[in-house]
Amino acid sequence: MIQADANYTDLYASALDFLERHALHPDPAGYLEHGYVELFLAAWRGSTGEPLELAACWGLWTWRLDDVLDQEMRDAAPRATGLLVARLLDVLEGAPADRGDHPTARALADLVQRTRPVMPDPWWTRYAAELDAWLHAAADKLEGFVRPRRTPTLRQYMLLRPVDGGMLLAAMWCELAMRCVTPDWDTLPVRSLLSSFSAIGTLTNDLAATGNHGDTFTAQDALAHTTGLTTADARQKVREQLEAESPRFWWQLTALWDSAVEARATDPSELPASTTVRFALALDQFQHALTNWTAHSSRYTDLTGRSSR
Repeated sequence: MIQADANYTDLYASALDFLERHALHPDPAGYLEHGYVELFLAAWRGSTGEPLELAACWGLWTWRLDDVLDQEMRDAAPRATGLLVARLLDVLEGAPADRGDHPTARALADLVQRTRPVMPDPWWTRYAAELDAWLHAAADKLEGFVRPRRTPTLRQYMLLRPVDGGMLLAAMWCELAMRCVTPDWDTLPVRSLLSSFSAIGTLTNDLAATGNHGDTFTAQDALAHTTGLTTADARQKVREQLEAESPRFWWQLTALWDSAVEARATDPSELPASTTVRFALALDQFQHALTNWTAHSSRYTDLTGRSSR
């Protein structure tokens, strides 16, 4: 992957230090070869310093924990998942990490300590709530579908995937990296944009993740299981759904831009609207970078040339 900008060396060093310091991966440099640093630089062009480093570390931590839950804990005792999630939630609420904690818990304690002082309380409250929901959804997916190698129905998939996909967490990484915390998070226009943003990310991932160690928790597998479609036909339907989300996202983004123009025409000092537009543009930049990264990252390609997470 082409280096996104001159910040590559600094961000790579920061990411490597984060992985090594908390022993998050046995081969930190190899893990970064998936192209995470390039992704973050492309997704958050213009961001520098602590906001960029923190957002990148949150991204690395989340992807690494996703690997732990989806792969490394697949054959562990079921109780182990609950214990890990419970410990992570304790740390998220401010409990200090112990030396004997899982590396993801120690890394989370570091991120909480570094992030809370630099972000507004309302942002942290909703981020922590979304991370709590993501942890529970990921655990439910592991215990209900991944561990027993069970394919979900489309309804079961749709109940878990919007949260398990983690795209709302990614949206808040954008707020952190680009310094654009929107005051309009819970408004209908922004929620509609976030819904489309989430769909683009999760469907892109699902289409790339076919053949992932027997994991059938994907849109195409759920659709084939529910409707009786062939795998190829189900994949085509998912592609069509993904192709429909891009213009929907653009429609929502354009509407937010238009609202900001109207607001500035009547009140030139209206900052919240411009902040929300910057947030929307950050989402657009992120989803384009994520789509390109997913298509090329070695994270999604195993030795046979098939996809894997």
